[in-house]
Amino acid sequence: MQRVIRDAQATPEGMSALQAKVALIQKHFPPTVSSLFAIPRMGSGEVLEWWTELGGQPTPYADLDEDAQRRLLETYEVRQTSLGQLADELQKRGQPTEADDLRSLLGAPELDKLYSLNGEPLVVRWNQRPPKPVVPPVVPLAPVAAVAPSRRGWWIAAALLALLLLLLALWAYWWFMHREKVVPVEPVAPVVTPIEKPVEPVPEPVVEPEPVVEPKPEPVPVPEPEPVPAPKPVPPPKPVVAAPPPPPPPPPAPTLDNFACRKKAPNAEIPQFVVVLDTSGSMDLNIKSVKADEDWFFGNEMNKYLDPNRTMQIFAKPSRMDVAKDSLAGMINGLDPKIDTRLITFAGCERTPDQGVFKFGDRPRLINGIQGLVPNDGTPLADSLAYAASTVDGRNNDAVIVMFVDGEDGCQKDACAVSRQIAREQPRLRVNVVKIGAGGPSRCIAENTGGRVYNSTNAAELAKQLKLASKEVSSNAKCD
Repeated sequence: MQRVIRDAQATPEGMSALQAKVALIQKHFPPTVSSLFAIPRMGSGEVLEWWTELGGQPTPYADLDEDAQRRLLETYEVRQTSLGQLADELQKRGQPTEADDLRSLLGAPELDKLYSLNGEPLVVRWNQRPPKPVVPPVVPLAPVAAVAPSRRGWWIAAALLALLLLLLALWAYWWFMHREKVVPVEPVAPVVTPIEKPVEPVPEPVVEPEPVVEPKPEPVPVPEPEPVPAPKPVPPPKPVVAAPPPPPPPPPAPTLDNFACRKKAPNAEIPQFVVVLDTSGSMDLNIKSVKADEDWFFGNEMNKYLDPNRTMQIFAKPSRMDVAKDSLAGMINGLDPKIDTRLITFAGCERTPDQGVFKFGDRPRLINGIQGLVPNDGTPLADSLAYAASTVDGRNNDAVIVMFVDGEDGCQKDACAVSRQIAREQPRLRVNVVKIGAGGPSRCIAENTGGRVYNSTNAAELAKQLKLASKEVSSNAKCD
């Protein structure tokens, strides 16, 4: 969560009503829609501030190019349409007050209050009315009553006028007797001083920084298999009657440490590999946040406003998703080139999207796609495990599933029961669980299938464990 602007001109009146409107949108929409309007909060010095839960650098609408402005306004119209549909639905449900609150947010945007945040529209200072001008009160003047002059007043006025005329006559006589001859003086031409025009400073040219082009990841070269030396001819042994050899020990279970395309029987197939990445909303929390933080934040929508400092700590970087992305990328780069990778993610409780199978040459594209994933919605842990198991053999060929998850199943399903069914029907399938953060699922998934559990709240430590395991796998991999 970050602050966009401090608005000293806005008034804090009705801030609770604005926050209630934001909470109403967040109740019915995901963050992509609910983040359209910035959240008002009272900052230091009783100054109103506008915050957003989205990450990134806010860019004013006026600083965008024409194409970015056009796309931003199109996205704004889509978000407005969604709000209008929700208002109609609330009206049908008999909630006219909530419907009117949403309709008050509809309309064309004020471009000076519109920002772009990772391509998403963000409106600040919304529903803010300009302060009314202060008009000074008009004080009525008391009427002055006209007083009719008395006859005595007329006599006094006439006497004063006569005295004034006498004084003027005496002054005129004195001035005539004592006047001096006036010598005319030629006027002197005024000296005009030229006004120098101020020199306007020449603005220095603004040098725009060159855009930084991120280097594309270089593909990892495919190591060529070492030539297998031809076996030396062995003379036929002498016929000796010997006891039958003991049966060979069973092959080790394919965990994350020994998972590789090992040299087996002449017709052995390369083991199958599937990654399940948790993209639920809780993956956006800080890597060190605990389950109590999740229960506090998701338990009541108003908690984020009651204690904003705790909310900022819960969503501070690095997030669980950041750790999972970096750890998964290191593990994929460390796998043997002959191992293909299938990626499965979450999309709420409705479905678990299958992102497809990626070969060695597609690994840079796979890692770039993982870096672009955004956490949202619920945690279908049991359904994703069942679907991942359905994409591999696990009966006649080895298979491994690695699950990067941070919590229990949030869709009322039993992940432990699914793991027990996998152990019965797919005995050569192993499931390893990477627990992200302090939470995480029960250990039954790995224990029932013979897998391992990796648990760490330190990003560097977890990445180091998985990278070392992948290097050990690749160094021992010998494929036909």
